[in-house]
Amino acid sequence: MKLSKSLSFIRPVVTALAVTLSLGVSHNAMAQSKDVLVVAVPGDIQNLDPTLSGGDIPTQEFLTNVYDWLIDYKMIENADGTLSADPSGFVGGLAESYDWSEDGKTITFKLRKGLKFSNGDPLNAEAVKFTYDRIFDQKGVAASLMGMASVKKKEQIKVIDPLTVALTVEKPNTLLLGNMAQFPHSILNPKVVKPHMTKEDPYAHEWLKTHVQGTEQGAFKLANWTPGDSWVLERNENYWGTPAKLSKVIFKIIPDPSSRLAQLVSGAVDVAYNLPTSDIKALEENPDITVNRDTNRTVTYIGLNNKVKPFDNKLVRQAISYAFPYDTIIDQVMNGYATQLTSPIPEGTPPHTDEFFKYKNDPAKAKELLKEAGYPNGFSTTLQIPSGLQEAKEMAIYAQQTLGMAGIKINIQEMPSAAFTENLQKHTLGMFFASGWTSINNDPFYHLFWLFQSKCCNYANYDNPELANLIEKYTLNTDIEARNKAAVEAQKMIVEDAPWVFLYQPQNLVATRANVKGYTFFSADRYNRFQYMYKE
Repeated sequence: MKLSKSLSFIRPVVTALAVTLSLGVSHNAMAQSKDVLVVAVPGDIQNLDPTLSGGDIPTQEFLTNVYDWLIDYKMIENADGTLSADPSGFVGGLAESYDWSEDGKTITFKLRKGLKFSNGDPLNAEAVKFTYDRIFDQKGVAASLMGMASVKKKEQIKVIDPLTVALTVEKPNTLLLGNMAQFPHSILNPKVVKPHMTKEDPYAHEWLKTHVQGTEQGAFKLANWTPGDSWVLERNENYWGTPAKLSKVIFKIIPDPSSRLAQLVSGAVDVAYNLPTSDIKALEENPDITVNRDTNRTVTYIGLNNKVKPFDNKLVRQAISYAFPYDTIIDQVMNGYATQLTSPIPEGTPPHTDEFFKYKNDPAKAKELLKEAGYPNGFSTTLQIPSGLQEAKEMAIYAQQTLGMAGIKINIQEMPSAAFTENLQKHTLGMFFASGWTSINNDPFYHLFWLFQSKCCNYANYDNPELANLIEKYTLNTDIEARNKAAVEAQKMIVEDAPWVFLYQPQNLVATRANVKGYTFFSADRYNRFQYMYKE
């Protein structure tokens, strides 16, 4: 089966005309302004409460641009003069400095002088304490991640003076800073939030779901939000750091990818997200467009439920791994914009290694393993994929063909996205497509814990006591050499046990007009920071 890779500009240009009319003259004119950026996005922002925000990317990127936290990622200047963020290196954010005690159990944050919220209120240690008390009282993901890093209660965070906060850990570890450098740790303005805290809503969650005004302290603040249509950020003049070069960033919701593409090509928008990989090659040949390509640490795999027959048999799982068309999927489905996933720990997370990866498309080897496993005539099974995800559908068709050569008959079940996600989270899927996981903390045992041991996200129900012992021993261990050695050992046993079919790490693709500069890749979370961007 050959998929068309051609890109016709006839339909996009016609579509561009229609969508341009819907955008309105004002947004098109804004795209021509040097200090205004117009971004085409596939969906709207949702729950804006940083502590309990949902998992949608538009909202999380929004929060990352209007809020700051105590710790941020260290910026690196690349050989070509561009910037990128070190996912394992940390510097002060709202904190000018931080220092660990000799015993590794107390970290002291010194806030920058003169910090302000967007409404001019001072940002001080009281605001930090208020934020973390709220985090622990709400008991959301942020509290769980703090607990994972041995900070289990709000009493472990204390105000020393108006510019100093001290945090104690029960056990020294390497996870804390990576777990804190995220939007759930956005420092909120107590003077703005407290009036909305009521008996019925003690954490002002209902207000924060739809409001940020007066509590922002990042490079931008919210100027306007028209649900279902657009939202607008404007430069925060009270921002502590280097002011953003852009005065405004307009996000226009355009669900159809071909329409986002057309708007970018026509110049009606400056940036377009989530374009099909089949269109990227033509864009790279367009002198008016820049395609920013970065290999990220996102893992894409086929999960094999280790508690469901026949996937409870390691030989069957290995056979499936030998039957998959890896190169074809990368070349034909991802159009070359991905790299082979060769380990449960992705490339970019030390100590990743591909030395144990042995699987390749080998139907004969797959048949041998199936015979050894007691399936000399193969078997039939169902591959479950979410609807509306083209790469999953194309991947499934190729897998159906090649697994059939090894005697494994695949039925493809395309499930509504909500139902697929619900069953994924319940761990009830058998053989399923999983994508989009990026461990925001670039730590091997953080990654291994969530995907291979946690009740949350070990979707394949993989149970290996030896691995569990390694995770238990080294997650909160400060011996880097020993941790790395154990992480290599963990990779070896997981590849051998084959709880996943290791597919690929997709490239992060962001297309902009050629005059848009300053795009900066953050591999930790993949959210764009617009404070670095400008237009020539």
